[in-house]
Amino acid sequence: MEKPSLKFFIVFNLVMNIPLATAMSVGGMIFSGNSDKLLTPALFVNILLGFVFACIVNAVVPIPLIAMNSPKLFRVNAESVPGRVLGNVPVVLIFVIIIGLIMNFANVQIFAGAPFPAFLFAFLGTFIPMYILCFVIAMIFIPIAQGAAGKVCAV
Repeated sequence: MEKPSLKFFIVFNLVMNIPLATAMSVGGMIFSGNSDKLLTPALFVNILLGFVFACIVNAVVPIPLIAMNSPKLFRVNAESVPGRVLGNVPVVLIFVIIIGLIMNFANVQIFAGAPFPAFLFAFLGTFIPMYILCFVIAMIFIPIAQGAAGKVCAV
């Protein structure tokens, strides 16, 4: 698999990471019982934080390689629906662990000023619903992001 161009990377990240960061931010607030803060500046800060770290994860971790090689372990075509499902399992896990820990740390430790272990418990308490939410978002938006980035790069 060849390394994507900078243009592809930028378009893909914009199309994929904005919905992902928004879902993680809104979902995190709802799953943690802070839905009353949805219409506050904290939501924008969380979306921005999620977007920035999603872009960093995409830049540092070989996400496309992981997504394409995971289905091969089960002898499934990565471009098929089962292949996309299998490819998204480890990818979403990476995103939810990294971004979830960072966002929980920022919200619980920095913004709320809770004692140290609190953010770990907040992360663990929201992990499963956050994983499911992000998995659904990834299944919907990855093909859209790939298509949009492919069209922009073809021009």
